[in-house]
Amino acid sequence: MINTLRVIIAIFVFSISVYLVYDLFVNGFNVYVLGASLLGFVAVHYIWPRKHPDDASWFDALEIVFDLPYRALAFTLRSIGRAVHKPDIDIDL
Repeated sequence: MINTLRVIIAIFVFSISVYLVYDLFVNGFNVYVLGASLLGFVAVHYIWPRKHPDDASWFDALEIVFDLPYRALAFTLRSIGRAVHKPDIDIDL
């Protein structure tokens, strides 16, 4: 019961975040809208229930879709952090 409620809340927050990304492209760039959408994707990552029934394969499919923006954001931030902390990068032209 509680996992179903968490899934419904995560779907709602994810839908709002996707709409905010759409709004960035349609109505022009806004830092606050970008921040709200990124915060929504991070919130979905933490709202989504970690334990679910084994017979519900639709949980797994939704989890992959809903966790993808968070993983992309985390990968980007980690890549930037690695590039900044490695001063010995050799770039030859």
